[in-house]
Amino acid sequence: MPCLYLLGWLLANPLLFTGVGEDKISLIGTIITFLLFITAMPKWFEIRWGLNDTWMLLGINKIDKKPERFIYFLRGLLYAFILLSLILIPIISNEWGNWLGRLSPEILLNSLVLIIGIGFAEELIFRGWLLEELKNQYGFKKACIIQSLVFSMAHTGFDMPFWQMISILFGLFLLGILLSIIRIKDDNSLWGCAGMHGGLVGIWFLMNNGLVEISLDAPNWLIGPGYINTNPLGGFYGISLLIITLFYNFFKYKKKISKFITISQE
Repeated sequence: MPCLYLLGWLLANPLLFTGVGEDKISLIGTIITFLLFITAMPKWFEIRWGLNDTWMLLGINKIDKKPERFIYFLRGLLYAFILLSLILIPIISNEWGNWLGRLSPEILLNSLVLIIGIGFAEELIFRGWLLEELKNQYGFKKACIIQSLVFSMAHTGFDMPFWQMISILFGLFLLGILLSIIRIKDDNSLWGCAGMHGGLVGIWFLMNNGLVEISLDAPNWLIGPGYINTNPLGGFYGISLLIITLFYNFFKYKKKISKFITISQE
């Protein structure tokens, strides 16, 4: 990944001479990196692990019927909506926020890009490639923990107060574990993870950019740490919701999870 990111950055930088602003070069470089990542994945697994059917291995083509993939994605999106609604309700009911209900085509489009693009791209990297890569080396249990740590660290700003940083790290770590369990629950399909991850990012963006005006007096334990863009899953309330959801899915699908771990260790 570091090599691919460097290559993406090198390919994007010549665009500076065409008048593209520096603020857009990073985004373009990231897009190029992801395209290189997708292109390289099949050959990587073939050379490194001697494995074929890469997209089935990563949970993209696991389900033969496309409608089932769509159902998994919608179900993940529904999970995200329920979690964020449980956070929004006390915000509105305690007058820490006002319902505005305003939407612009630009904000709606950005939200859809986050739901579909970010959800799919990041899940392919973290719960797809990284999880499989680590699983082949250390087994599923260790792989699940390590990829969740990497996931949380990649999404946390280290310039904030210590305890706020720890709170966000822990919340995102739990989310990484939960998304891994959702992949197992969905018969190794990645689409439910993508729906939930994208939904959490896209719906919260939508709420903060027209639907709801959150007061500056809203407590961090409810809306999460941060300044302008808070992370609701990094607050005490969001972490509690994640723990409840995590335990619920773990015990409900315990047999399927145990079977998956046993097969992955063979």
